[in-house]
Amino acid sequence: MKYHIDTIPVWDAYHQESECPLCILHSNLEKNYVESFLGASVMEPDTRIEVNRSGFCPQHFKLLYDAQNRLGLALLTHTHLKELINKFESHCKKVLKAAGQNKTSVIGSIFGRNKDFDAALIELQNWITKQHSRCLICDRISNTMNRYAYTILYLYDTDADFKKTFDSSKGFCLDHLALTIKIARETLSAKKQALWLSAVIPLQLKSFNNLEHELSQFINKFDYRQQDKPLGSARDSLPRTLQKLTGKYMD
Repeated sequence: MKYHIDTIPVWDAYHQESECPLCILHSNLEKNYVESFLGASVMEPDTRIEVNRSGFCPQHFKLLYDAQNRLGLALLTHTHLKELINKFESHCKKVLKAAGQNKTSVIGSIFGRNKDFDAALIELQNWITKQHSRCLICDRISNTMNRYAYTILYLYDTDADFKKTFDSSKGFCLDHLALTIKIARETLSAKKQALWLSAVIPLQLKSFNNLEHELSQFINKFDYRQQDKPLGSARDSLPRTLQKLTGKYMD
């Protein structure tokens, strides 16, 4: 797979000196896509076709709802629901047809079901599960995050200034560390993968150990004997640690 280079957002994220620059980029993308789907794009035929087919995951439906553009979201949801009903009815007809055969068959009366009924029921269950997890915003974010991860690897390999910035950063959250490793495996030679890992692994260990130390300071602050000790950077160590572990901001 070929990825495009997108350096400006990556540099901007690194300048914020966070626990994970890719978390910043992910958060910005999510906000932009929510605004986009509730803006002018809501009336674009191509967008409506995509939304009708995929819909959104529970998290992004919630973010779209919280954005307070109820008419825009209602328009998107209405046409998506109509298409979902058609597909749902199609799957259900197969199940009900097989169920009717199951009730009248000798095998069905003895064992309670037959292969056709089982297959139709499994197909319906799998379709519901897949439909529930589909999300147009997730898909678009994933594609762009792959590009950002590739850009980080590219800049590290080609830009001496970025390499210095990267080496003084705090690495990534676990989720985005896995993403960079995935993109490295897809795009870099074995030699460059080894060089990348030799840089990022010590960075991650240092960051984890620093967070552990700060979190310990935060915990000790609840001991009355240490109440007067300043917390310093440990003050927000808990939300930063949770972000490091989960890739989610704790607002």
